[in-house]
Amino acid sequence: MNTRLTIGLVVASTVVGFAVVSFRLVAPASASPVTAVATMSTYVIPILGGTPEYIGAKKCKKCHLKSFKSWETSGKAKSMDSLKPGNKADVKSKYGLDPTKDYTTDGNCLACHTTGYGKEGGYALVEDEKAAKKMEALAGIGCESCHGPGGTYIDLHEEIMKLKRKYKSEEMHAAGMWRIDKDRCASCHNEKSPTYDKDNPIDVAKVKNHGAHARFPLEQREE
Repeated sequence: MNTRLTIGLVVASTVVGFAVVSFRLVAPASASPVTAVATMSTYVIPILGGTPEYIGAKKCKKCHLKSFKSWETSGKAKSMDSLKPGNKADVKSKYGLDPTKDYTTDGNCLACHTTGYGKEGGYALVEDEKAAKKMEALAGIGCESCHGPGGTYIDLHEEIMKLKRKYKSEEMHAAGMWRIDKDRCASCHNEKSPTYDKDNPIDVAKVKNHGAHARFPLEQREE
């Protein structure tokens, strides 16, 4: 039987940037009643322009001031500095890196020493002075490196704060906020990293509690 593919319905969701597309297989008019039965399948596919955007840690600061102040004194916030010549020389030498080399333009390093490198709204190497100033807010392992690009869930977060209503973590995760788990940490802490120590794997529980910032109670969140 010869069939042709037609699109039945397309609905775009601006919240998560996906399109719901229904495809119908339509048989030619000459087909028998059995073979002429159309079938409908629905798929969720990404649409152009639906990529979540990184917004920078300063957007998080207004609601999470204590966490922000704790984070900005951490090694994660200053992780870009370790790529500069002369910094962390002992660590670099230990793992076979050149302590005199400038790694601040090395894409392999920037992927895990900046926020959202190569992604929509994320860190990028730029020559324009104004644009470079903007990039400073994304230089380092920021909030979105662990919690995901804020463009996905900031509207929901602001609505929750505005109404002072209770919420559960699942609601934020459903809106796009990442879960902090072993796989999330392993996206950078893995064998591709020149400083990875297989005999001393990352302790996720320790990192969650002390790695990026001190943890403070979220009064509106219900576990």
